[in-house]
Amino acid sequence: MTTTTVSLGSVVVGLSIWAWHLTKWWKTGGGKGGPGPGGGARDPKALLPLVTSSALGMLAITAAGGLIGTAAVMLLHTTNALGNWSLTAVTGTATPSVTRSGHKALSPGGSAALVVYIVVLVALWKSGAKIYKNKIASGVVSGVMLGLSAGFSGIAAAGVVSLFNAAGDRVVGLL
Repeated sequence: MTTTTVSLGSVVVGLSIWAWHLTKWWKTGGGKGGPGPGGGARDPKALLPLVTSSALGMLAITAAGGLIGTAAVMLLHTTNALGNWSLTAVTGTATPSVTRSGHKALSPGGSAALVVYIVVLVALWKSGAKIYKNKIASGVVSGVMLGLSAGFSGIAAAGVVSLFNAAGDRVVGLL
């Protein structure tokens, strides 16, 4: 289980990534041509790359170690520093730790499911258009930043980890 912490600055950057994509989706509708500035039907499927890749980031930060966990922790340390600097520079406020206590870790079966999930998302990333690549990359980064937080996103991450643990343990026969 990871022992790293997430700062308020990092959570603000993660939420800002989501705000950016949600605003663009709201404005354009996510589809080709979109509803335009007046609003209209918004295609929720346009958010799938962001949601699925955010789940990957949340799972990666809960990995026990290895390449995935180490890369996620390094990314989190970088975004903590960037987020702390930006929040302090913009507002002059302190950036405390907002790490959720008792966060869940991936089981061996959950870790196996994570590897398969990474393969699927990498295949989608490689075969997708540039807009999907941007959503997937920013989703992973925001998921890493939000996955250990004490707020709603941290609770969502706990649910994703539980789901992957249950599915992975069943598939590999550990239950």
